[in-house]
Amino acid sequence: MDAMMPPTMAAPAPMPAQQPPATMPVPAAPPMVHDVTIVTTRKLAQAKALGVPPEEFGIERDARDVKTCNYCFHEIVTKTEAQLIGEGYDEDQIKALEPYTGRTDIETTERDTVQEHSGAGDGLNSASRLVKLTEHYIRVDYEGTGRPCLYQVMTGGDQGEILRKDGKECIEPFDTIPFAATTPVPITHRFIGRSIADLVMPLQREKTAMKRGALDNLYLHNNPRVEVGEDKAGPSTINDLLVSRPGGVVRTKSIGALNWQTTPDVSGSIFPMLQYLDAELETRTGLAKQSQGIDANALQNQSATAVAQVFSASQMRVKLIARLMAEGVRDIFALMHGTIRKHGQQEQTVRLRNKWIQVNPRNWKTRDDMTINVGLGTGSKAQQFAQTMALANVQEKLVAGGKTNLVSDRELYNTAAELSKIMGHKNPDRFFKDPDEKGPDGQLANPPAQPPPDPKLVAVQEKAKAEMAKVQARAAIERLQAEADIAVQNRKIDSEIALAQQKADLEARLALLQYGLDEKSNEGKALLQHQKAMHQERKHEHDTARAELDLVGRAMDHEARQVERDQPQDGAAE
Repeated sequence: MDAMMPPTMAAPAPMPAQQPPATMPVPAAPPMVHDVTIVTTRKLAQAKALGVPPEEFGIERDARDVKTCNYCFHEIVTKTEAQLIGEGYDEDQIKALEPYTGRTDIETTERDTVQEHSGAGDGLNSASRLVKLTEHYIRVDYEGTGRPCLYQVMTGGDQGEILRKDGKECIEPFDTIPFAATTPVPITHRFIGRSIADLVMPLQREKTAMKRGALDNLYLHNNPRVEVGEDKAGPSTINDLLVSRPGGVVRTKSIGALNWQTTPDVSGSIFPMLQYLDAELETRTGLAKQSQGIDANALQNQSATAVAQVFSASQMRVKLIARLMAEGVRDIFALMHGTIRKHGQQEQTVRLRNKWIQVNPRNWKTRDDMTINVGLGTGSKAQQFAQTMALANVQEKLVAGGKTNLVSDRELYNTAAELSKIMGHKNPDRFFKDPDEKGPDGQLANPPAQPPPDPKLVAVQEKAKAEMAKVQARAAIERLQAEADIAVQNRKIDSEIALAQQKADLEARLALLQYGLDEKSNEGKALLQHQKAMHQERKHEHDTARAELDLVGRAMDHEARQVERDQPQDGAAE
């Protein structure tokens, strides 16, 4: 079956490709420039110790100390609403708390002598109002594991509502209670002791009563009471007596109607009682008059030992109180050390003993045997100075005796540094050089001096030097003699050679003259005589030179013998 084919048509010829129109080069876009400000925030953590007022701290009744107690709390009343919200506490909770005024606390009110809390909580700026928070530290089985642990619980206001921070309740496990407490007068087996005020307040009240009685007695002496008979008192007598003024007039019906009563003087019994109370105050506090300044009469007919004993006895109680308070300071440093060990992660450069030292708290993780010394109980500065000087004297005797194996430069420097610290100078390097200090090259900056030489060794060395000097002197003499002999021989040889040459010259000339001239002629005779005279003159010069050489040789021999004579003998050198 033949298919019908469409008529064929010639395809049109392709059109030549058109070139794009020429365009101008597009300039490159300028680079984008931005002003960028980079803010770097670095947090520098610090461990601080803050004092807590007693009315803001509480502890369970049966507690013996802070470390082993089961519960204690601390009321934080120094932070504002804005600060707490900034720390992450729930904003709605903080704003719902009542402002803290401190007007309900008796101790706070007694301490407020300048009315600091009179306007607390008032004002339109609610962000600056003080809010009371309470941090509780309690040992409880919170997780139900049967093992009680220490937890910190934060509550707000007086209702004890548990606060939320970053969406979680503020109940966190804690390692240790971050409080240290001390008391100047402890009570056995009790946490709360007594203060100095508790010791002196009863005596102070008694002294106040005694002093008021003495003043009242003195007032009655100045204005005594008066006795007036009713039949002798006029209408103005009582009014005149009620007004007490110098030179005042009292009107009565008759002269002598007034009878002034005599008030007995009780100061003779009051002042001894006041002195007794003062002595009891000194006994309770330890602050005696002798410890504050000696009276001029106190040194009369008293030895220095007696005065020193009085000072020592008066300071014993003060030192005892200082030692008791230092125990609390020791606990503070232990807590600070534990805090730095737990949270310190960055190496710091600190200035210690006038030197910059790298301190890395991360290396303290294994420090488990640290001992904190409160630095008390070693006596006064005078006693410390005397004891250190006694040690210095012992060291001096050991060094003088040659016992350098017992006392080295390190021990001597320690004694000198301790003396300078007792005198009040914190940096002993201003006066003494540290023997262990190293320079930039790693070598000792202050190496020890060389020890003095042994006297016997010095004598042997001096004797060896004298022997060496004698040997060198003999060698020098021999060298001078040899040089002198060589010089004389050379001069002799030179003169003999010159003389032989002259003699040969003369003989040759004489032979020529004899050969060429007639001996009988007058000219020949004259020439012959002239030649003989010349020969005699040359011979005289030769003899003179030889005599000079002999003199020079003898002079050199004399000089060599003189040098040998001037050298010290063996006995003198030794």
